[in-house]
Amino acid sequence: MPARKFLQGRVKEERVAMEQINEQHPHRGDWLREIVFGLNDGLVTTLVFIMAVSTAAHANLILIVLGEVLAGGISMALGGYLSARTAKEVLDQRIATERFEIKHEPEEERAELRAIYRDKGFSGALLDRVVGHLTANDERWFRAMVHDELGVVEDKHINPWLQGIQIGISFVVGGLIPAIPVILSLPQARWWAYGLTALTALVLGAIKARYTHKGAVRAGLEFLAVVTIGTLAGVGLSFLLHG
Repeated sequence: MPARKFLQGRVKEERVAMEQINEQHPHRGDWLREIVFGLNDGLVTTLVFIMAVSTAAHANLILIVLGEVLAGGISMALGGYLSARTAKEVLDQRIATERFEIKHEPEEERAELRAIYRDKGFSGALLDRVVGHLTANDERWFRAMVHDELGVVEDKHINPWLQGIQIGISFVVGGLIPAIPVILSLPQARWWAYGLTALTALVLGAIKARYTHKGAVRAGLEFLAVVTIGTLAGVGLSFLLHG
């Protein structure tokens, strides 16, 4: 009973903490990595490409840039899908292994769980009660191993296709932003492209700051630095290609 009350208290404290976090951040940001990754890659890749081929004839340049954006979006979508599918398969295998080991190697798994909770500061009779309570039920034991050994906080359903589509669409959206000056035939289009990309990078930094410990200014400047490096790389490639 003491162990059960202790665990119930811990669960209640964690639930309260998560509610407080959710109040501060209504969106947990699970989708943020894919969106930011796709947008940033689309921005930088297209900007570098524009800088490198900006001396091409205007009509050809529009087709070339749009082709690069669409091809990059498809490539990123497929790459994101394969990456997410691989991660899901690896995690599923590790979870299945835990269930197998609990059934066929219970003493080793019990020793692993004991070591985990000993590292958390439990000892003596309290450690014995906690481990005994968790291992008294196979399903509870399994959830404890998945949570404490594998670090899976919750049963998250990974959808590889959804993640791939998120990355692909984000790449296309990000790639179209620096392409706007080219499509509109603005004078000095590549510098307009840099300005729009830099502004978008600052906005992305501010969005990212909502879900990290970094301030909006610092996060925005980090994105801006990446964009600027990409611009310089594109200019350098342009000189090499047309020198």
